[in-house]
Amino acid sequence: MWTWLADRVDPVVAGALDPVGDRLHFVYGRSYLERPDAVPLYLPELPLQPGDQPPPDGMDLAGCLADGTPEAWGRRVILRRVHAGDSRDVDPAAPPTVTYLLESGTDRIGANDYQASAKTHVPRETHATLEELLTAADRLQAGEPFSEEIDRVLDAGTSVGGARPKATVTAADGRALIAKFSTPTDTYPVVKGEAVAM
Repeated sequence: MWTWLADRVDPVVAGALDPVGDRLHFVYGRSYLERPDAVPLYLPELPLQPGDQPPPDGMDLAGCLADGTPEAWGRRVILRRVHAGDSRDVDPAAPPTVTYLLESGTDRIGANDYQASAKTHVPRETHATLEELLTAADRLQAGEPFSEEIDRVLDAGTSVGGARPKATVTAADGRALIAKFSTPTDTYPVVKGEAVAM
């Protein structure tokens, strides 16, 4: 597990998730604990200390780490990719949590990222236009087949939480923006309502 520390451009290895039964225990890496700028990922849940730290009772992952997992929309996109496009009959709870952590985008909200390697951090970011994202979201919701290119575009929606279709978009000035899309089941203009509420 990697994290971005304050005033740092590149992430550092913070620790690892160890499967113990059906739960993921967290352990800080020795190199992280030795850093003078190391901070706890979240107190009181994951204090900065060596050793195995199981998640709270009733949870399969520490809450502060689970908060970085994709929610309904991101899980739907990941299920489609993992199951080669045919994910309609797959229970979103079937894949282990670690699958969602490793398959979601690096540009998630928050400072943590999950990688299979502790040696090299490989960003998983997707850049797409709003038009490409809208087309991809519509096709996924309709259950229509689509190309590898549109599948790539959908990856932009795996790092932002929530149940509704959305994706991160990079503005011309480099700022990260969140694009939200309507769904065929909306009974009123939800996206417009959210814009008014802001």
